Amino acid sequence: MDFQVYLWYKAPFLRLLPPIAGGIFCAASFLPGYRFLLLLLCFLLLLLLAFASQVIRLHFAWRWVTGLLINCIFFITGLLLYRQQQIKQHKNWMGHHLEKTIVLIGSPKTIASPGQKSARLLFHVSGIITSDHRKKNVIGTIILYVPIQQASLFLPGDQWLIPATNIQPIRSAGNPGAFDYASYCERQNIFHQSYLLKGQYMMVKKSDPFNIYRLLCLGQLSAIRAIKATMPSKSQGLAMALLIGYRDEVDKDVLQAYTNTGVIHVIAVSGMHLGLIFLLLQKLLVFPENRYPVFKWLKALLILLITWWFSGVAGAAASIIRAAFMFSVMLFSRLTRKPMDAIQSINIGAFILLCYQPNWLWDAGFQLSFAALLSIICYQPIIENLVQFKNRIIRGIWQLSAVTLSAQILTLPISICQFHQTPVYFLIANLIAVPLSSIALVTAIIQWLTSVLGIPLTIAGQFTGYMIAGMNSGILRINQLPGVVIDQIEWSFLQTITSYIIIIALTNLIIHRNKTAFIVSLLAMAGFFGLRLQDCLAKNQQFLLLNFHIPGQQAIAMIQGRTLYLVKTSPQFSPSTLLQVERHFRIKEIRHMPGKLFRFGNLFLAIPSEYNDIPSLLVEKPGYLVLPEGLQKIEGLIPIATDKTILVIDGNVPQWRARQWSNILARHHIAFYNTWESGALQLTVNKF
Repeated sequence: MDFQVYLWYKAPFLRLLPPIAGGIFCAASFLPGYRFLLLLLCFLLLLLLAFASQVIRLHFAWRWVTGLLINCIFFITGLLLYRQQQIKQHKNWMGHHLEKTIVLIGSPKTIASPGQKSARLLFHVSGIITSDHRKKNVIGTIILYVPIQQASLFLPGDQWLIPATNIQPIRSAGNPGAFDYASYCERQNIFHQSYLLKGQYMMVKKSDPFNIYRLLCLGQLSAIRAIKATMPSKSQGLAMALLIGYRDEVDKDVLQAYTNTGVIHVIAVSGMHLGLIFLLLQKLLVFPENRYPVFKWLKALLILLITWWFSGVAGAAASIIRAAFMFSVMLFSRLTRKPMDAIQSINIGAFILLCYQPNWLWDAGFQLSFAALLSIICYQPIIENLVQFKNRIIRGIWQLSAVTLSAQILTLPISICQFHQTPVYFLIANLIAVPLSSIALVTAIIQWLTSVLGIPLTIAGQFTGYMIAGMNSGILRINQLPGVVIDQIEWSFLQTITSYIIIIALTNLIIHRNKTAFIVSLLAMAGFFGLRLQDCLAKNQQFLLLNFHIPGQQAIAMIQGRTLYLVKTSPQFSPSTLLQVERHFRIKEIRHMPGKLFRFGNLFLAIPSEYNDIPSLLVEKPGYLVLPEGLQKIEGLIPIATDKTILVIDGNVPQWRARQWSNILARHHIAFYNTWESGALQLTVNKF
């Protein structure tokens, strides 16, 4: 079928998804808020023009004008949707009122996840009490850390009072190549966090028994209790992740092994899990549908309710919601006997979910979920038909292999761009993990149901434990193989887009033997390697000073070309931070350069070991002086500080002391840089 005909009749939403996604991306990346009114005016003008073009019935040769206007309308719709979803744009956002707030009123949104020192939960703020003792309704969400011993007290729906004095903004550490936790939280409209001690909170109201968050929480807790009561302790963490996506108790080494081998998807509740549940419900819910057609709708309603309830219990992540929506569309199309094209259903799903939550455009789970499904639909039949087997067992293995291989084609660029690595033995690992995890999921669901119903049956839970133990053993063995993962890969956004152009062009070339596709693929490959060459040349010329922000540690480095000079590091400095820097700046060589005074290009840097070194170093008038570990008071520096030296306060200074020092230095008009507030110091240095 001609591609244009396919766009118009089989998958028209494929034409609408790019402009709305482009509008969301541009709103976040390029267009500041002050242009909002201008864009709204343009939006109304485009609506008027689109209406006028239909009224005057433009000539057929000019129909592209209407198409352009429609795309512009959806592009601007994406801009407006993104702005509307930004909680900072609302006047009643809690962040606008924190200065005059003494108490926050709200309730937990999730159950508390235990950590090493405290438990973490999301807390929805619904009101504040101001310093003049007035109550005001607000909106917002914060991350709350509470003592582990009291974590079980915080359940969704209950209303609590917490002090506003402990509220802190979530700031980015700014370390090059590291995961930006602040940006990740910002995408979820979360900008603040609070650490509470025992006695700094008070419950004021119990939950309504029909609170939706409460019901989902009770579902999670019932699953966790069923797992802990019936399964071996070594398998419990992975069983919770497999069943409801609760990863907080999974062993870190096991989790890393699943990531390295490319089977992390089996413990991230997604389409595979919902697909199994969907099939189980189809088989278990038996009604006289042929005699009484109304039972078809009743069965469909029950399946949808259970599917969406399970999606909520499993965390309602973007990948889970995508799967639930797709199954809902498929079920509805069956009931109405109007089958929908698979590509069309994918694009409808992406379109509607982006309208609901534009920030999901940057969610790795959302991207990988749609990319994997689209890749399987497009490439699985092609790969499976390459070889035909008569033996049923071998044919089943080959079908699973075809699904695994096809899923990798469109997810590989996203995986490299987001996680900077790609697994090597993913095919072998999936042949082990997918069957065992599917069996374990079914038996875990059975154990969950029997536990909820009060049936004293533990055999299903024990069997789940055996399946998980076998799966862990296989994955850990694969993880020990040499070259299990290709890591330290750095792709830019443009390289990722170019890689998709290459994949699409090569696919078209293989299927249709298209000359244009051959030319496009060559041009895209040239562009990809050109971007790579440009980046390498830029890295060869780089000249940087880095002062990392790592709480409780100090790490300072200089980069010249592809060589990194470690000037000073704390004994507990993490090698993972160094690996991130090596990847980000394409470092080939690491050298140590101890000392107290350094000239780096036109930069003069002083790094005293103790307070007594500071006066003599300040005499040299360095551009930057990093305050040493163990410094207790900064008042002694006030008389000798010069306006030519910037004092650097980094992670080796406790946060409360860094805040205190910043206030003192600001009062005396002394230049300083606080990594607790501004993130890691990354300074481009002139060579001369």
